[in-house]
Parts: sequence; C-alpha cells; structure tokens
Amino acid sequence: MVDTATELQNRPDEAADIKLGKVSIPSLFRDLPEAVIVADENRHIVWANNAALMMFGYTIDQLIGQSTALLYPSKSDFVEAGEAHFSNTGTATEHNYECEYVRSSGKVFLGETTGGPMRDAHGTVLGYFGITRDISKTRAVEQLLNSLYKVSSDQSRGTDEKIRAILKLGCEHFQTDSGLVSWVREDDYTVLYSYSDIAEIDRGSTFQIDDCCCAKVLAENGPVACNSSKDSGCAPHPCYSLFVLETYIGVPLIVDGELFGTVNFTSPEPRAPFEAGDLELIKMFAAWIAQQLSIEKELNRLTFLN
Repeated sequence: MVDTATELQNRPDEAADIKLGKVSIPSLFRDLPEAVIVADENRHIVWANNAALMMFGYTIDQLIGQSTALLYPSKSDFVEAGEAHFSNTGTATEHNYECEYVRSSGKVFLGETTGGPMRDAHGTVLGYFGITRDISKTRAVEQLLNSLYKVSSDQSRGTDEKIRAILKLGCEHFQTDSGLVSWVREDDYTVLYSYSDIAEIDRGSTFQIDDCCCAKVLAENGPVACNSSKDSGCAPHPCYSLFVLETYIGVPLIVDGELFGTVNFTSPEPRAPFEAGDLELIKMFAAWIAQQLSIEKELNRLTFLN
C-alpha cells in the first residue's frame, strides 16, 4: 500500500515546479479528495496527487514518466479514451464521462472522470489532465437495489422463492457462501429460509440461540460484522466450533414492528474487512425480507378469514 500521507508532502514544492509551457499545476490539486493526474502532450504522466496514488496503488516515482496507458485495463481502452478526450482533435462533445481503470494490483474499477486538454492562449495543446473519482461501489449499490426491486415485485414468484433470491443477492454482495433467515423464540433459533453454495440447512432446524453468532446481534439490537473469527477473538464462541464460521454479518429481523428473528450471511473462510456501508446494506436486506414476510402473513390472514 502506498504511503500517500507522506508521498507528496515530502516534496512540498513539487506541484509549483511542474509546468506545461507557461501553465503551472495549482498546488490546490494536491489535497483534492479526487484523483488528479496531469500528463504531457504525449500522454506521459508528469504529476499526480495523493488521492491518485491511493486510488491506483503506485508511488509518485512509479508514475512519473509513464504512459497513462498504465491506468487502463487494455490498450484499446487507452486508445479510445485518447481519441475521445485526450487529443488535439478529440471527438467527445463533453469531457465528463465514465470509464474503467485498473489498479496496480490488477483490479478493475469504474471511475467518473472530468478531463481533457490544457491549451495555451493560441490553442496549442500543452498537455492533459484528468480528475477521477471511484464510483464502483455507488454503481454496485444501485444495481443491487434494482435487483432487489425486480425480485420483490415479480408476481410470478412465491414468498419462499423471493426470499431465497434475496439471500442469494446478499451472498453475492457480501462475498459469502450462505445466507439464513431465522425465527427466534425465547432460547430457540429456528431456520426458516436458507441459501448456500456449500450446503443448505434444512428448514425447521433448531439450535440454542446461545450457540449461534446471532446471539450477539440480538444482544446489541443492531448489525454485527466479523470478517475473521480467529483474528477478532470470536473463535471460542460455541458457534465457531458448531458451524465453523470465519465470516459473519447479521442483523435483527423486525416484522410489523416486532422482533421476528435475524438475517445473516456467513462463510467458513475469512474475507476483506466489512465497511460501514455494509452494515447499512444488511439492514436494507432485512427490510426487504421483512416486507415479504409481512405480505405473506397478511395473505394468510385474509385466506383464513375467507
């Protein structure tokens, strides 16, 4: 990981010294939260701010003098961006666009970029600049919400199928192998719905709540996440030996204003640390599942009345 906190701060005059013709790169670019990269007329990097180093995973010395092709997943992506935005005869009608980039690790991400040529008073291109922010997480959440809506509004599916589909979406998003919806009454934890790439737990399977990771969720009355049970000290808990779980994220399930049980996603292998946004997202998953259970309960009530 690049130490961006000191990478450019150790060179306080660097931004002021970089010039393209008579154009100086403003020092204020250094502290922008968005990645800023400046290249010469041949699209070779002459300057990058701290955010760019963090985003792409390089040191300043690894970037300076390199072609900006280094930042694109393929040569064709580099050429296409150049033809549209970074040439003397760019074809783009505007220079605010979305594009895929690649980090030093090889991971591809979606960025939103504002960029284009820098010209002198006579219109001669001196170089190019790009200001980029990573929108891959935002776009992933948008796609997830769209998928959840499609599942929930699909009248061809019954409640069981919808909830399993929601659990599958959760597994994909949280990078886990299994998802469960439980019903909790007193000390009993009963599995109502499950989805798993490994082995599903039979509906109706009942465990003691104290043997389950969800005990902590209920005790804290909120979302709980753990990406490595051994490293976090959770391993001695009975649920670790019972289910061999390394990754866990769960939340209370509230249906019609009352505690119903829990929703959780798990894996036997550790994963990258969860983020604050994941704790909000699992509450959203629980809300979608609660809606389905509430609708099912109301339909059963109407059927009974009729």
